[in-house]
Amino acid sequence: MSRRDELADDTFGTVRDRYRQWSTANPRPRGPSAIGMPELPESAVRLLGTAVGMGTGALLLALAALAAYAAGTWADTRPSAQVAWTIVAFFLTLAGLGAIIGTWNHFQRVLRRGPDHH
Repeated sequence: MSRRDELADDTFGTVRDRYRQWSTANPRPRGPSAIGMPELPESAVRLLGTAVGMGTGALLLALAALAAYAAGTWADTRPSAQVAWTIVAFFLTLAGLGAIIGTWNHFQRVLRRGPDHH
């Protein structure tokens, strides 16, 4: 069973100290960030946010319609599948309406009022 030598701890400490001295004397140059976002006007940000929120809601409603259609096609052969697809359509409808109403509320009511006074 090998044990650490006390000199090894001293060596580690001196190497660590020399590296800290070197890194403070030679800072790394900062290159351009890989994550860059151009400066956009506030109206463009609002328009983009509205489009994304409403588009997500519309996509969820389209999926709800597809699930309702699937529920209708399973009606004769597999009633349990019809029930499952009906439940899926119900929750997708809730999610789609929630996305649309939430987006509208955020951009029309929440952002229009001033900041809270604490």
